Amino acid sequence: MNHTDGILLVDKPSGVTSFAVVNYVRRTLVQKFPEMAPQRGRGRRSRGGPKPPRFKCGHAGTLDPLATGLLVILVGKGSRLAPFLMGLDKTYAATVRFGTGTDTLDREGKVVATKQVPAGPEIVTERLAGFRGEILQIPPVISALKKDGQPLYKWARSGQDVPEPDPRPVTIHRLEMTGSRWGVPLADSPDERAYEVDLEVVCSSGTYIRSLARDLARSAGSEGHIHSLRRLEVGPFAVTDALNDVMGLGGNSLMEALLPLSAALPHLLAMNLDEGEVAAVRQGQQPPMNWLDRLDGPPPAVGKSGRLFRMLDGSGELVAVGKLEPETGEPRIAAVISNGNPTAG
Repeated sequence: MNHTDGILLVDKPSGVTSFAVVNYVRRTLVQKFPEMAPQRGRGRRSRGGPKPPRFKCGHAGTLDPLATGLLVILVGKGSRLAPFLMGLDKTYAATVRFGTGTDTLDREGKVVATKQVPAGPEIVTERLAGFRGEILQIPPVISALKKDGQPLYKWARSGQDVPEPDPRPVTIHRLEMTGSRWGVPLADSPDERAYEVDLEVVCSSGTYIRSLARDLARSAGSEGHIHSLRRLEVGPFAVTDALNDVMGLGGNSLMEALLPLSAALPHLLAMNLDEGEVAAVRQGQQPPMNWLDRLDGPPPAVGKSGRLFRMLDGSGELVAVGKLEPETGEPRIAAVISNGNPTAG
């Protein structure tokens, strides 16, 4: 496997987009390894011909510009693993400020509503139970959800009237208040006071913490918005293991922190293959049923989520990602990570 294939755990700073961080990593690695850059001159794309090879770099779930915390960047063939990482549960630390609602549902937006704050943080605590478990949530208008092929935030920021998105089901596995500051003077404006609570949220992929802040505040008879947001975990990955100050790092530092593909899916059961089986899988053979006996744990339940598994060679390198058919439980190949170009099954 190429030494530039893997995943990078980054602690994204506030004030920059996820795209900007990914783009910095891509450009820095291409400068370090020029052979990864698109070919020019003789290798340039001819009219109507195929595009020159391009070094891929993406991420497994965006963060708002205001937010800080864990961004999982997929490098090289690591980009092929996006479908198996995008749906992981996430953990956040959030501060919700009460009394004002904004058009972006965070502190960077324009205030569009004001309402008296709850009598105390205990009122908010009482409302938390109503947001645990599976709930229906209306995503923010300022979001990456698309309408006619364009993200909603582009429609909204162009001045067009954007209807509220339809509610969608999300799951809040854990929602706890970890602190509060009620009526404390603001450091930069002592005459004004802040009413806010700190929350820890463990939720399914697709949950908008900004929407949760809005809805929690309204359930307590007020308005509210996100004042700060930090992503602590994405599935098995934690921000404590992530790179800090990534925007100032060079190619050597990025490469030293790059996790190999063999470490990219630690939450999945593993299946070890011998040399002949590795070759067969890379040539498109589907795994027979008896291969499931060697999984390092019981096969995932048929018809439920989590029915993926890793397929490793003798040195522990990732060969492919397998899946169980929902109806029959038969193993199939979901994606092959080959020595050449990866292919999907």
